[in-house]
Amino acid sequence: MLDLDLAPMLVKPLLAGLLTLWQAAPNAGPEPAPTAVELVEPAVDPKFDVTGISEYNLPPAPQTGCEAELTAAGAVFKDSPLTMHWNGSHEFLCGAKQVVRYARGPAKIRYSSSPRVTCAVARALLRFEAIVQEEAQAVFGRTVTRIEQMGTYNCRQIAAYAGWVSQHSFAHAIDVKRFTLKGGREISVQRHYGRGPDAPDHKEGRFLRSVARRIVAEGVFTVVLTPNFDRAHHNHFHLDLAAYVVDGT
Repeated sequence: MLDLDLAPMLVKPLLAGLLTLWQAAPNAGPEPAPTAVELVEPAVDPKFDVTGISEYNLPPAPQTGCEAELTAAGAVFKDSPLTMHWNGSHEFLCGAKQVVRYARGPAKIRYSSSPRVTCAVARALLRFEAIVQEEAQAVFGRTVTRIEQMGTYNCRQIAAYAGWVSQHSFAHAIDVKRFTLKGGREISVQRHYGRGPDAPDHKEGRFLRSVARRIVAEGVFTVVLTPNFDRAHHNHFHLDLAAYVVDGT
């Protein structure tokens, strides 16, 4: 696992200025995400000895009232238990306590397959979908009917950063590839997001840039990675709720 005393020295050069995960001071720790939620119970049961594992590499704790908030908002979902277990080499845990199968929210957007995510991510999807619809109406004058997602749960470390556990290991993340408007027009992250700081000179690019920037600005997800972040994200948005903040737009 990652030695926290060495972490700033090891991670900062790799992130090349795109991460806000580390503070500017040499001995500073990760920038924590703001929290305003009440936890139901600890993230990990006592039977798992997680001594020496960074809090940033542990599953998220359940949150009080999360399912009730989904229900009140009109979301359709069901509990989808994801047993917590060690990865193959016994270095980190996978799974989480509070996981749901999310079908749809009040924005009436269908997914290519129903995301299996933590309740916290499902709740974030409610706001994400609202932003998507607002921007679609503003740019195209019509709504989004479908989102193609590439996956949520995958027990693994972050591919490019050894020692950091992917939030996919906890179903605490979702990868979004494509949006479909009413009428069938498709907006692809790979084709239309573009590279560099400025939005491409077409509606699809402006829509994608606006959605990504609003997700960050409004704190919908703490980690937002796009094609501007690295090659691994050339064709999708990675959205998660890690306990640290990364603006990869």
